[in-house]
Amino acid sequence: MNDLQLYINNQQADLSDDSPIALTFQINNLAEVKNQQGNTSNQFKLPLTQRNRQILGFPDDVAFTTALPYSYYDARIIQDGLEIVPYGIAQLNTIEQNTASITVLSGNVDFFDAIEGKMYDMGDSTTPYGVKQPFKPYQHKWTVENVAKSQIKTDGWIWPVVDYGSLVYKVTNDNEINVRQLRPGFFIKTAIDIMLAANGYKGTGSLLSNPVYPLLIAQFSNDNFVHGADYQNQPATNGSIVYNGLNINVSRAKNSGLQPGGEIGFSNIQSDPNSHYANNRYNAKEIITVDAALTIPKFYLYGRASGDHKSSVDISIVLDTPGLPRQYLATTIFDFNDGYDAPRDSGSGGSIQAHKTYLNTAIKATDIEMGVGQQLLVEYDFHGDAPYSFTIYAGATFSITAQNETVLYGQDVQCERIFPDISQKDLLKDTLQRFGVICQTDNTTRTINFASFKDIVGNIPNAKNWTSKCLDQGKTVSFQLGGYAQVNNMKYKTDDNVLPKSFADAQIKVADKTLPATADLFESQFAPTLNRPYIGGTVAQIKMIDDTSDDNSFSIGVTPRILIDNKVPLTGKTIKFTDGDAANDMFVNDFISAPYFYKPDGEHNLCFADMPGYGQGKMLPGLKTLYYPELEKILQQTKKVIRYFLLTPRDILDLDLLIPVYLEQDSCYYYINKIDSWRKGQPTKVELVKLG
Repeated sequence: MNDLQLYINNQQADLSDDSPIALTFQINNLAEVKNQQGNTSNQFKLPLTQRNRQILGFPDDVAFTTALPYSYYDARIIQDGLEIVPYGIAQLNTIEQNTASITVLSGNVDFFDAIEGKMYDMGDSTTPYGVKQPFKPYQHKWTVENVAKSQIKTDGWIWPVVDYGSLVYKVTNDNEINVRQLRPGFFIKTAIDIMLAANGYKGTGSLLSNPVYPLLIAQFSNDNFVHGADYQNQPATNGSIVYNGLNINVSRAKNSGLQPGGEIGFSNIQSDPNSHYANNRYNAKEIITVDAALTIPKFYLYGRASGDHKSSVDISIVLDTPGLPRQYLATTIFDFNDGYDAPRDSGSGGSIQAHKTYLNTAIKATDIEMGVGQQLLVEYDFHGDAPYSFTIYAGATFSITAQNETVLYGQDVQCERIFPDISQKDLLKDTLQRFGVICQTDNTTRTINFASFKDIVGNIPNAKNWTSKCLDQGKTVSFQLGGYAQVNNMKYKTDDNVLPKSFADAQIKVADKTLPATADLFESQFAPTLNRPYIGGTVAQIKMIDDTSDDNSFSIGVTPRILIDNKVPLTGKTIKFTDGDAANDMFVNDFISAPYFYKPDGEHNLCFADMPGYGQGKMLPGLKTLYYPELEKILQQTKKVIRYFLLTPRDILDLDLLIPVYLEQDSCYYYINKIDSWRKGQPTKVELVKLG
């Protein structure tokens, strides 16, 4: 019986006898540990029967092809009644003559294809990755209350105590933290859970019981703190555009001791969806950043054009805060310093009365941060000798445009923007590499097993004996694996503010002089972080605030950072969290989150290298020591063996690449590196890597 069936989009396809389907199975090529692999078929040909043409969307008919060839097809492969590939995807490669070239992918491939998009795409509902808005439940406001209460959080978002350059530590019990100088972090385990759930998967395996994994925080370290795409792209309902349908005429006959001035109102509304403009002013109803522009196509000034006290008028865009002096954001001066229009209106010498016309004047103020109750208006102020007057001709506009890019204090935070600008896959791979994890996807149960090299070696007692399946067709033994070198670097990204550079890196050394001298095994997406003294010992320092500036702005660029959450008991001390308004102050006296990357008295260590611990001679094991000894042992006197096996459909159905195999011929246990081009009843080439 050699009953092979292919289902595409749940319809059985017609197969060709002269183009067999061969399947390759792999989860992680030990020759390239920084990448995950998946299952794939050869590129086989389907005959373009009428049935297959309909299933594939008539790909051979240029005029009537449907949209199906531009996406993946659902695929199943059944051999002798056993679903060898229960949940795969088929890709149409080309049409040639009367055949269609098809490739079927499954295993890790399906999942890793699903997380190709950027982390930021998960906040953009116009993309496939953000259509379900997976980060929406974690949106929250930047407030004192949220920052203070987040100190004890263990998942989702958190605002840990990190010194960005302005944190002050007093040995007395009067420490305070201005939450405006903090930035959020996000637990990486939560982010990966979100990725899995968004694609219908759940995680299993030893990674989930790793004590460090749930403590990892991606700590904000981006150049700008910005909103998510959906927030930025929301309709502009908080803006206003008003104009004057008639001329605005203002005149003063004589000086009254004080220079006269006043507000300019615009009586016609072009756009004001949320009724922000009232009583000649734009009124902020929420915390918002806006740009303001006053456009005056034609302006007429009349007044004293000579002498020591020439007439002039200032037209200004003004920010009015109740109880505080007005702020003049942008001003244009209309005067006679460059002359006047001929002929003069009257007078001579130092008493000339004249006029001047200005065309196409624009007055702009940008990046105006407004709180609730603040107002924007247009003001005029006369100077010099009266009489004077001005006319703003009909058609001038005063426009307020809301900005939705920069996150302001008090606004909502979209948590996908806490992460660096990397793909979902990059974040997952970075985590897997940190802990020496291999993932195996079960498309049937929709689970992903995150297992370590240690798990594979630990499965030796459960190894499958493939002795009887091994064919006597010889074997090939090689003594190198892929792109390894004598010194293989496990690296973090560098940051000019973190010295000494590369202090957190480590190397796996291979005693094989035939290999190249050095190579990078992998490089993390993140950089290490130093500490500074604070309550309970130390806190992480990511210096982004220029302490020589007056505004405490985040102006120093740094490399992305990853930290370990660390709950520090305050033991009788109290910290005040404030935003500068005493009414919002909150006091914390139990725990704060004071994360770190590495510190001698820390419980964990994110360096790849072993680092000095607390106490003479004590060392904190690094990631290489904890998670890579099995790979390091494999690489010493490496043996990759290629043999041929006769594997049944049941063998393939029950295949678990995390379980080693045993061969009596070699008296060895092997990791299955790759099963290459399996077909029922045919010898199959299998790459094996000796364990231990």
